[in-house]
Amino acid sequence: MFKKIQEVFGGFAQVESHIFALIGVVFFIQLIESSFFILFNFYLKDLGYDDPAIAQLVSFRYMAVMLLAFPLGLFIKGRRLKPFLMLASVGVPTVSLFVLQALANSWEWMAYTGMIVAGIMGTCMRVVILPFIVLNAKKERHSEAFSMYFQCFSATAFFAGLINYILNTISPTFFTEAVVLQIFAYTGFISCFFVYKIKIKERLSEPVPLRKVFQAYDWNKILLVATPTLLIAIGAGLTIPFLNLFFLNVHGIDSRNFSLFGSLSFVLVTLVLFFIPGIRRRFGYKMVITLFQALAVLALFLMATTEYYADWEYAGGIAVAMFLIRQPLMNVAGPSVSELSLYYVGERNQEMIGALNASIWSGSWFLSSQIFRYFRASGMAYVDIFLITVGMYIVAILWYVILINAYYRKEKAQKSQ
Repeated sequence: MFKKIQEVFGGFAQVESHIFALIGVVFFIQLIESSFFILFNFYLKDLGYDDPAIAQLVSFRYMAVMLLAFPLGLFIKGRRLKPFLMLASVGVPTVSLFVLQALANSWEWMAYTGMIVAGIMGTCMRVVILPFIVLNAKKERHSEAFSMYFQCFSATAFFAGLINYILNTISPTFFTEAVVLQIFAYTGFISCFFVYKIKIKERLSEPVPLRKVFQAYDWNKILLVATPTLLIAIGAGLTIPFLNLFFLNVHGIDSRNFSLFGSLSFVLVTLVLFFIPGIRRRFGYKMVITLFQALAVLALFLMATTEYYADWEYAGGIAVAMFLIRQPLMNVAGPSVSELSLYYVGERNQEMIGALNASIWSGSWFLSSQIFRYFRASGMAYVDIFLITVGMYIVAILWYVILINAYYRKEKAQKSQ
């Protein structure tokens, strides 16, 4: 028993200290992002925003990343990445507090501006994380480093949801969504300490002159890797930011209860992610990526279709159960997808694919938020919107099968040389 535990956690103990510090930076910045993901829509509901208006405001955060991530990916090539982490550590908490203050005072145009700037600050972190890990972590520990990075998304969602549930239980009149969001925003400044703890001489990539952008990268490889990401990102953008609205409007589950079972789901994600490096090494990418994602899509389908029988007393329970199953299955594929993508495109394309992924996710979520806003304004049911996501996920999973097979052929050919 002890030996098996050591096999699972031993690799994580060998990850370098500066990577742990990097994860600390991500954790406290992502804690703000997760609290906004869980609570922000509820807060806007309390302020009188309807679904289309909420989607409009939220989309501005993603629009900024869509516009900035790709140019930033070109800019960081050959440069130190730590300064971008410090900018995000100061900027994300500061601007998040500004947005909350603007909304509290009904300064709507300032809130929209703040959402754009918050997206820009967050991009400074997201674009550089994967290149930093690839360049400055030992290759044999990449799987653990990627897994730790993706654990931040689930771990912070767990803490944000659980702390909100506890505080709201203590005093729902004092610890409103606005107050809890402010608490998390102030906590985000702790990330500055972890940026300071990254004390290494960074390994830099080769700089690429702007005039040689089209010749310097393997765009056919990048396109092959980016296509399924685009499909999943658009589908996810129609669903993930608005799950809390689905549970509120369809099943009557408020922010307090959504925080509780949301936290539970992310505990499951965090626990499963510890086992992913070992599972990936033993069974390969096909199981970790395609099988787990296929099961997650089935759970999403079953969750969405509970709207058809929402009046049944057990419908809400089934929706929650499927949500709890979907979350770990869909999220655990993330580290392996990133690892596969970076290895497939090769070293000279890694900063670009990292930046492009950030741009795709945020750009797609901006587009998806606008589509969601249109669908809800026209009266489309949540289930119909979520089933569009299911269809896009299925196409993406089939694409990953093609990509994984291409990667294994490439790896086999290199070994035979």
